[in-house]
Amino acid sequence: MNTDHLSLEHRPATSQPAAGRVDVALILEGTGHDAELASELIAIFQNDLPATLENLQTAIAEEDMETATRLAHSLKTPLGMFGAADARDQSHKLELAARQSEVTGLEDMFGELFTELTEVSRELQRVQLDQP
Repeated sequence: MNTDHLSLEHRPATSQPAAGRVDVALILEGTGHDAELASELIAIFQNDLPATLENLQTAIAEEDMETATRLAHSLKTPLGMFGAADARDQSHKLELAARQSEVTGLEDMFGELFTELTEVSRELQRVQLDQP
């Protein structure tokens, strides 16, 4: 996979709707219904995501399984907090494969994760958080 198209903003939309990839109620619950904190956590994730994905892709290409494991693992907590179960599961699957040094198939796993994270990111951009 080429790193030239890692920009999340420039990915083409898929025919599948993004609705349901994140759970706003879960995000607010996880922050004690603090909409400002939830917005900050989303912004941090969104800001860090492109570099994390680029570094993960590089680690896979260079067969640096320790770094790939660490980066895939680092995605799981925020994805869980956002209720992005599919992306979290894909990240976990990639983490386990990297931990076991299963190089074959990692690029495909990364591609699937990248596609799912692109949709999660798009949905997070549309999230409107209001305090109850």
